[in-house]
Formats: sequence, structure tokens, C-alpha cells
Amino acid sequence: MRGAKVLVVDDSTSVRKVLEKLLSSRGLVVTTCETAEQGLEAVKQNTPNLVIADVVMPGMSGFELCQMVKTQASTKNIPVILISGIINEDVVSQAHQAGAFDVVSKPFTPDDLFPKIERALNTIWSSPQAVGLMSEASTPPLPTTPSDVSTQVVSETHSSPNRQVLLEGLLPFIEKPEVEAVLVIDNAGQLLDWRGQTLNEPDLLATYIRTLLSISNVLGEKYHLSSIQSLSLEYPGKTLIINRIDDRASLVLVLRGTGGTGVIRYLVLKQMPQLKAALGN
Repeated sequence: MRGAKVLVVDDSTSVRKVLEKLLSSRGLVVTTCETAEQGLEAVKQNTPNLVIADVVMPGMSGFELCQMVKTQASTKNIPVILISGIINEDVVSQAHQAGAFDVVSKPFTPDDLFPKIERALNTIWSSPQAVGLMSEASTPPLPTTPSDVSTQVVSETHSSPNRQVLLEGLLPFIEKPEVEAVLVIDNAGQLLDWRGQTLNEPDLLATYIRTLLSISNVLGEKYHLSSIQSLSLEYPGKTLIINRIDDRASLVLVLRGTGGTGVIRYLVLKQMPQLKAALGN
């Protein structure tokens, strides 16, 4: 995979920078464009081994970009991975019709992205004639929901936690009146457990937290810092505290108000050994 040329097309500056950092860290040679029109020109001038493009962009969409790449004889064998904030039957169908290799849900993490990049590059190097063919013989099927990807990654990277020990570790947080909810998520964005007040789409919150941690770690690598240990986000009337349990999972606390977090942080330190034990440490 090292040395392969990847073209990233996305109208978001932050997404382009994050992808450039992530891909470059794996030895890939990255070029970026902010529009599909610029992307098509870049493909013609310096043929990449892989194109990663956002679906929704001003002007030409990622679907249209992919279709244009696939209809040109000189570029039809270049795999295209599309990035979409929504993955449903319609998006999957359009991706198939355009000839996309795969679709990645946004927000994403390296665990979402790199397996698909590796499969795409392995396909073009091992069998160029098969690239872009959306068939079971050449590529894995497109996921129908983001959770399909998360479940696959979790089964490979994280053993099941001890539910009783984990529950005992979380209960002291719920007893605090300032804590609305407490969650434990793994690095694939899988919700391992949550307690407290009913949350709106807790699985989606877990996905966002996963992406936030991933971006924070990229920032840390940029400035030669060790893995991030804690994040605190303040909103009007709410505070979100994220603490790394170990290299596989994190603790997320949703607090009422924006003050008095010192007691909660002390409780986090006190409960951390039990949470680690629940995860198999």
C-alpha cells in the first residue's frame, strides 16, 4: 500500500487535511482537490491509484465524478471510494450505478477507512480488469448501514466486557445529580454500555465521539504528543467529558451545567481501575 497515489476530493478543508494526514502516515502519496471538476482534471494530469471523494459537493457530485472516471477508457480501472454522511439504500444504489468500489460513512475513523483502501489497492494490483466491478467475485458488498462496519471491526478488536463489573463501575456516576448519562464506547464507535437519562440516538453520539477522538489523536501526532487522555466540551447548560479508559475504549459523561466538574473528574480517577477490569485488563 505504501507509495500508492491517492486523490482526495472534498469541499471541506478540515476533511481534506485530516485525510491527508491519515493517508500520509501510512506512506501514501496524497493529492487533494476541493471540487469534483478539479478532481477530474487532477485524474487526467496525474493518474492516481485510488480516488476518495465526498458525495455532496458544490457543482458536480461525488457520484458524477465517479461515473466520469469509470466511463473514460484511460481511468476506468481506478477504484473510487465515496464518503457520505448518510448511507441508505438510495446512496448504495447510486454508488453501484456510478461504479464505486465502496462507500465510507461520515464521520469516519481510520478503522473504517483503511481496510477499504487496502482492499481497493489490492484489487487494482492483483487484477486490474476487476477494478470497479461491483460484484461478489471482485469486491466485498457495500455496507447497507454504518453499524454493519462497526460490528465487523468490533468483533476483531475488542472482546466482550464483563457486564456486571462494568455496571458496578458506572453506577457511582449515575448517583451524582449533575450526571445525566454515562457511556462506554470502543474505538470502533460501538456502544458497549450506557446508563442514566434517555439519550437521543446514543449510537450516533458514540460515532461522533469516536470521530472526535480520532481527529484529536491526529492533532496530537502532528505535535509529537502521546495519546489523548481527556476532552471536555462545554455547551450552554451542558458539559461533555470524555476520558480514555485504555487503548480500546473511552468513558463519556454528559453533565448538567458547566461547573463543578472537579468532583466528577476525581470520581473518574477513582473508578478507572474498575472500568479497566471490566474491559479485561
